Amino acid sequence: MSATTIIDKAALGALIRYTDGSPKPPARFTKKLAAWERLNGVGRLVKKEPPRVYPP
Repeated sequence: MSATTIIDKAALGALIRYTDGSPKPPARFTKKLAAWERLNGVGRLVKKEPPRVYPP
């Protein structure tokens, strides 16, 4: 699902789970785990804005 579809269909306050599909690395690999956590997690939709129009 694309980000624009999620913004169009999800309600404000909804929890959005995002992932890149890779498995979680073991805790002993702290740098790999930190990078994985940046790309995989849960967030709450708190604001919706119309798309920005840029001049040509």
